[in-house]
Amino acid sequence: MKFDMLKIAVFTGTRADYTPLKPVIDKLFHDSDIEIKLIVTGSHLNHNFGHTIDEIEKDGYGKYIVKIPIPIEDDSKYGMATATGTAICKFSEYFKNNTPQMLIVLGDRFEAMAVATSAFLMGIPIAHIAGGDVTEGVVDDSIRHCITKMSNLHFPGSEESAKRIIQLGELPENVFNVGDTSVESCLTTKYLSKEEIACMFPNKEMIENYSIVTFHPVTLESNTSEEQVYQLIKAMDKIEGMNYLITLSNADSGGRTINEIWQKEAKNRNNWLVTVSLGSIKYLSALKYSKVIIGNSSSGVVEAPVIGVPTVNIGDRQKGRAKTKSVIDCLPNEFDIEKAIKKALSDDFQKIAKGQIDYYKNNRASTQIVAHIKDYFSKSDRSLKKHFHDIEFDVK
Repeated sequence: MKFDMLKIAVFTGTRADYTPLKPVIDKLFHDSDIEIKLIVTGSHLNHNFGHTIDEIEKDGYGKYIVKIPIPIEDDSKYGMATATGTAICKFSEYFKNNTPQMLIVLGDRFEAMAVATSAFLMGIPIAHIAGGDVTEGVVDDSIRHCITKMSNLHFPGSEESAKRIIQLGELPENVFNVGDTSVESCLTTKYLSKEEIACMFPNKEMIENYSIVTFHPVTLESNTSEEQVYQLIKAMDKIEGMNYLITLSNADSGGRTINEIWQKEAKNRNNWLVTVSLGSIKYLSALKYSKVIIGNSSSGVVEAPVIGVPTVNIGDRQKGRAKTKSVIDCLPNEFDIEKAIKKALSDDFQKIAKGQIDYYKNNRASTQIVAHIKDYFSKSDRSLKKHFHDIEFDVK
């Protein structure tokens, strides 16, 4: 069936979802059958989180951007809940007058759930990227599965994730294991040189021995973030000769507390560089030349293994996510973190990381996603009615 020009909206709320979305956005942008709009919100529009909409505009998408500010000043759990409600109202108002034929959303944040809820209730089909993952330590885990149940097309990054989506009752013919778009970004990025990255540091010699640190709140734990960050700092101070490039936390509940600690403690240390946001190319380039990535960011589990950098993964935020041999899990205490960092820095483990073949590896995910979306619109039977796919099993 021949279709007219497709109007596709792509949603991005943070620096974390924009990087893996970039290959998809680029393919949509250059497809003559598709008219694209980028719905940009959340921390992208906030200077405290780097005003990362500037990066999106630099990438050449400025005239296709729709800015929808939402309140993220209150990062308490109450603030996150009320921001979600406000966001649903604002996205619904936009969709009332500007209805796309499909919304593309990636991941698992509260902003993503808000836009998916709005689209779902207004009868707009949803394509969900990176569903089916497991991160047991954060509210994102349940949010991700909620978005899955509201979506029509599913693009997980691995076979395990695809199976979980089907286990949630989604029809197998609508689940496409295309590979991880974050990995595609790693494989297709034109990295900056080591000299260009060195210019970011106050002392260029820091480039020879530095690690990246990113620590986000564990939102299903109560008031643990502050203590965990101080335990991490004690361990960092024990690693002789190491420099640190610290990227600040996102807009999750408790994120501002973590960021205030980093900024306060940085005043007492000349081997730290604290930055709000690097942008995707600088971040991936900085990761490429680092010794190890430390913290609890998903980039340590997904991107770092592809680039060949060891990961020290702290605590439960990424619990349940599939990990390669280059990821060292440790408890959020000073002793275990120090031990894990030293292991990651050892010659033997550096070789393990450099030789790691990541099973996500795929540089055609975005091409496949766009092809499946176009195929969806080529069919005449595109009912929004969803059938639950039952799996036979015994209940004990």
